Amino acid sequence: MRRRDLLTGLLATTTSSALPTVGLSMPTINDETNALATMTPVPSASWLAAADALISSLKTAGVWQTLDLFYCFAAPSSTACTHNWVNMTSGRLIANGNLTYRANACVASDGSTGYFSTTFNVNSGKAQDGNAEYGFFTLNECTTDNISPFQTTGGKHYMALQANSTGTAIASLFSALNTSTVASFSSLWGSTVGHWVIQQNDTTAQLQAFVDGSSLGTSTQTHSADSGAVQLFRSASGSYTTRQVAFVHYGSKLTAPQQLALSKALYTFLTAVGVRPMAGTPGLNTGPTNVAPYKHCATFSGTDYPISSSLPSPAGSFQGRTGAYPYAMIKVNDPNYNSIIRLEAHAGDRPSFDRITITRVQINTANLIAIPWQTTCDFAFSFFIEHGTVFDTGFCNLANLHDQTRGVNCGPTHAIDPRTGNFLVWYYVNGTHYNIYPVRTSAACAKGVWHHVRTTYRLDNSPNGFCQAWFDGVQVLNATGIQFAASSGAPFWWNIPGLYQGVTGAGPTAVWYANLEFDMSGTQPFASRISNPLPVPPLT
Repeated sequence: MRRRDLLTGLLATTTSSALPTVGLSMPTINDETNALATMTPVPSASWLAAADALISSLKTAGVWQTLDLFYCFAAPSSTACTHNWVNMTSGRLIANGNLTYRANACVASDGSTGYFSTTFNVNSGKAQDGNAEYGFFTLNECTTDNISPFQTTGGKHYMALQANSTGTAIASLFSALNTSTVASFSSLWGSTVGHWVIQQNDTTAQLQAFVDGSSLGTSTQTHSADSGAVQLFRSASGSYTTRQVAFVHYGSKLTAPQQLALSKALYTFLTAVGVRPMAGTPGLNTGPTNVAPYKHCATFSGTDYPISSSLPSPAGSFQGRTGAYPYAMIKVNDPNYNSIIRLEAHAGDRPSFDRITITRVQINTANLIAIPWQTTCDFAFSFFIEHGTVFDTGFCNLANLHDQTRGVNCGPTHAIDPRTGNFLVWYYVNGTHYNIYPVRTSAACAKGVWHHVRTTYRLDNSPNGFCQAWFDGVQVLNATGIQFAASSGAPFWWNIPGLYQGVTGAGPTAVWYANLEFDMSGTQPFASRISNPLPVPPLT
């Protein structure tokens, strides 16, 4: 392998301290990576290392050998996006119209003029009629069109995939690949984000769909070989998609283990180059066969609600920065744990009703979940603060209870003290804050590890109101014989999970929640969570 070629190319843009020391222990570099290092501008050493690891993993799985085309749009330059990693002399993309490029993340069309064309014809390489597959990795929900990023001028390779207007459901997936009729795979998903593949298994035109490496089933359609050249973002009839796309690939069919290996490798590469979520990939080392399906959620209801609760028909609305990428809120579906939610906030990330210094990401249950006065509640959850998180200098609230009458957080409000980074629980009664301004009891709260919380309280007047909270097995609040809640007799609701900061609007801040449980039966069922919290996913 041409290790010297790669190092020579990197010297133009990388300091010597960032390069590995040449010696017998140096790993082998793939020829394809050396070819990528000849691009202008020259990619960084870290990006090339991630690319090399991706290529190596696909070769080990036997996937690379099946590919005709492999385009990475999570690339360091718009020029780099146009290269076919499999063969730099074949399948080069030609940009047409208006395309939006986001460094190391994605490319998207304007939806009316932007697309990539090629001179590469379908069924002319490793992909043949009866033995073909194509796929793409999208980073955003699309509610305006159902056009597949992968298309042909012949019009018999396509996938129709569209979220509903709230970005929470897909009616169905329709697809064709060397067929004149269209396969339909019924709705099984809450998001169009992720790695989608259509495969032709044989000349009877049995099509198979995959999402994130997991099969969605098969459907046999009328065989009709396609012709024409590959093009991206534009259909044969001239319709366009606005999807933010990180990868597109085309080649011969894969086995089920190879499909999973391909999805895992793409997720791993995107994590390495900074595409959210950064902290980890639940499901890679534990969890379901389906690899880490990160799903943006714009609203919640029914089984999508991210908390185990005793509430009737829980539901809620997303409050925070609108837009698709990077997601402010992501739900991770992993059956080994209760619902896992990742929140991310940057300066300026706020709902429309907040002042500009506020950052807020939360599920608002106002007028949907009312907790009656004189109710004893129990609450348990785990949370993980990512390294690199920046707390606001004013306040940083996590999950909190809200008074529907006074319009304030009445507590228990789980929070981080921005001065110390410590965890605390505070509450508010008729204009007075307790355990904040100043903080009297708190506990050290390290980043990069899971922490476990159990809080129980009764919304009631003195002497029957109380609030007690435990953090990592140690009690951090014991307020008894009090009025608990801002207004006597008011109904209340949870903003769960939450990430609510203010004063300067600092960031970025990223917090994971897992195993959220809430009960209002009065039986206080989560006492055992103090010393025996539920298992949490590995985050690295």
